[in-house]
Formats: sequence, structure tokens, C-alpha cells
Amino acid sequence: MLLPEFGSTKTENQTSQAYDEYSDEERLSEILSTVNGAGKVSVMITYFGTSSYDLSFEEKNSDTTKERSAILDNGTPFIKGKTYPTVKGVIIVSKGANLPSVRESLTSAASAILNVPSYRVCVLEGKERN
Repeated sequence: MLLPEFGSTKTENQTSQAYDEYSDEERLSEILSTVNGAGKVSVMITYFGTSSYDLSFEEKNSDTTKERSAILDNGTPFIKGKTYPTVKGVIIVSKGANLPSVRESLTSAASAILNVPSYRVCVLEGKERN
């Protein structure tokens, strides 16, 4: 799924995929590791807000009351769409980030895929762990 359009609403007609921020980080790390000169890459994504569902409701009005209830589909509420949290910032740690061209490539790629401005992407040089 590489990364839904954060802050947007998906409708039932669009492909339904599970949202998992940790697998998004792993997948982005994997893709960015293929950038020439980047080496091993680790990614952390921070979010603002939470996921929420947009349910379908029906309203029944009578002379004295107004009743609103969720439309059910086989006993579960019918979901019209889902809103995902907005990306707040990204940290990328790369062994090759000491090279300006690699740093720019990683920043551009993360900015494009996550739909965030480049100033919200921080690329740092990493070192080998023991």
C-alpha cells in the first residue's frame, strides 16, 4: 500500500487496504535503501491525528422525534470511507547521507511519497551498529 494519501478520505469504491504505520516505515526504508549510494536506510514517520471511519446513517423523522441510526451491512456499520492521519514529519537515517546528492534524493523521494513539504523531512547520516 505504500502510504495512503494522508489526511484524505478513501471511499468504498477504492481499494481497501490495511493501514499500518510500522509496515509503511519498513516499506519506505526498503525502497529508499535502493537509492544509489544510500546504503542501509531506516525511516520513522510521525503523525498528527488518528484514523477515523465515515459511517452511513439514516434518519427517521416523526412529529415528535428525530432518530438517527447507522446503516448496517450484515450486522456491522456500513463504512463510506476512512480518514487517515496526516504526516507530521519524517526522519531518515542513511549511511550515505553525507553525500549531498543522496541526501537530496532521499528528501525528494520521501516528500513525494508522503505528500509532505521537504522541510518536514530530516535526513541524517547513520553509522554501522555493533
